[in-house]
Amino acid sequence: MTKLIDIKTHWQILVILLVGSILRFLNLGLIPGPIFDEVFYPVFALNYLSGETFFSVHPPLGSYILTLGIYLYDILPWTENINFFLAEVQDIDPLSYRWTGAVSGTALIYVGYKLALELFEHKRFALLVAFFFMLDGSLLVDSRLGLINVFFSLFGFMAVLFFLKGNKSKNIGHFLISGLMLGAAFSVKWNGLGFWLTLLSFSFLFLVFYKLDLNFRSEYERRSSMKSLCLFIFPFFIYLIFWIPELIHNENSLIDKHAQMIGYHFDASDSKAHPYSSPWYTWPLMIRPIGYFFDAQTVTGPGGDVEIFTSIHLFPNPALSLFAFIAVIILTFKWIESLAKSIGAKKVSEDAYVISLILIGFYANFLPWAVASRSTFIYHYQPSACFSFMALAFLLYKLTTKKKSENMAVYYMTLILILISAVYWLPLQLGLEITSDGFYSRMWFDTWI
Repeated sequence: MTKLIDIKTHWQILVILLVGSILRFLNLGLIPGPIFDEVFYPVFALNYLSGETFFSVHPPLGSYILTLGIYLYDILPWTENINFFLAEVQDIDPLSYRWTGAVSGTALIYVGYKLALELFEHKRFALLVAFFFMLDGSLLVDSRLGLINVFFSLFGFMAVLFFLKGNKSKNIGHFLISGLMLGAAFSVKWNGLGFWLTLLSFSFLFLVFYKLDLNFRSEYERRSSMKSLCLFIFPFFIYLIFWIPELIHNENSLIDKHAQMIGYHFDASDSKAHPYSSPWYTWPLMIRPIGYFFDAQTVTGPGGDVEIFTSIHLFPNPALSLFAFIAVIILTFKWIESLAKSIGAKKVSEDAYVISLILIGFYANFLPWAVASRSTFIYHYQPSACFSFMALAFLLYKLTTKKKSENMAVYYMTLILILISAVYWLPLQLGLEITSDGFYSRMWFDTWI
């Protein structure tokens, strides 16, 4: 009876998770690999399993996860055994190195939902966040391939979730989990440091509020040094631990390895320019999506020859990306206004609290790319984009609190346009067969091709 009540209570998020998992697992191994950066990470995973040494420009945790995925897939009784010492990545079932990303991408939807509930205890807001996480094309595509971006986004948002839970529960275990997840985030890619900067900046903001004698919640009063230790030192200890298997396998020192990685990311960056690279300030407007895979064939039918394309583009949802960025701009001005009111009233409003975390999360993950010297890509925007989805969800929720007909019209029209956009561009994200006319009709700008 309790389970039935739970299903009735939570059916909306269960439906979102079901649809999200179908989108991420549907025909997951149909497109042959390797695709785009699958020439790196699944290969590294095979190298771990075969004992062959290699060099990677990123920390090792993402490759560990793919290694575990391939190993678990190999021991399933219904799969063909892989000879790790002889196998090449193009010879193995791509499902073996893609399923962990699909699981992580689905889990990220649920983590986004729980984080939204922890931040702002309104179910509609949380459901909107989960809905946007489910429909974003960039998250969808990277969840369906043997890549590692989705891993650090998952760990990063889990870190923020447990940070908020720790502040409410005053349970040091929640802060330890938050610190563990932070360390895991930048043990996949250094990009994960954006989540560490998010929590550092958010904590500093509330320290300023404390110094100004602003009241809000007891959990944000000055806390013990143990909290700071868990959040700002413990993650780097975790980071070092994750390096141990890598250093043993490739017989390298931690200092030498990091010198090589720093050299790759910061030296002679112009020579590494990529045709799909794009400046950081163009990402919110999705000026330059990334073509991951393309295949064309001619099919003869009753009406003559028809060109059929199969394409996978890292293609964010255009409507969602645009509306979410507009929401960030609107919230930025509302944030300034709410902070001024909070200082005047000597009390931090709930809106100021919610908006502070959303905007700090967005800018802490976005603005550091302004100083990057290496080639950058639109997938670097994914963590910031997720915070922008939270901004849009917050504004849309606020519209529904005032039952005005024009507010509800804007609310439903926004959701309808986002859903239509998701369905329209879905073939380019799932790698579905589409006519050449259908393909080019979806390429509204030359920079999208």
